[in-house]
Amino acid sequence: MSFRDLEARRPLVSRQNLINSKQDATQAVASGIFQINTAVSTFQRLVNALGTPKDTPELREKLHKTRLHIGQLVKDTSAKLKQASETDHSAGISASKKVADAKLAKDFQAVLKEFQKAQRLAAERETSYAPSVPKAVLPSSYSANEVDVGSDAGAVQQAFLLESRR
Repeated sequence: MSFRDLEARRPLVSRQNLINSKQDATQAVASGIFQINTAVSTFQRLVNALGTPKDTPELREKLHKTRLHIGQLVKDTSAKLKQASETDHSAGISASKKVADAKLAKDFQAVLKEFQKAQRLAAERETSYAPSVPKAVLPSSYSANEVDVGSDAGAVQQAFLLESRR
């Protein structure tokens, strides 16, 4: 490396930088798996609220946004895992790095399985339960009698409807 390189602030490309970039890919995969795992835990918590009084349109919107966020994290982490895997096939890579990357791939598969399970449960619950809508949110076209069911027959029907939703 010359003084001109230093003055031009050109990066020093060396074997150490190549090793660091390989470790960076592995570190990025580990970070991605951690983020996915955290987001899946949040997703599962939201899924568990479906069918309860906390089940609102806002909760369902948050569930949808969390699902999309996890999808993006999975896409990014998958690309980084592929990059790390490709570097493992080049010469001069230590066995410990290969083992670490294989473990990360296994962890990635495990967290994807958890997410798929949570998605199936979410789909099941979203179709089984309707979100709770507060009376204040109901359209103004409803009269007081339609909202607060006055007759006994209407009250029984309303109770039956709520019970069937649960």
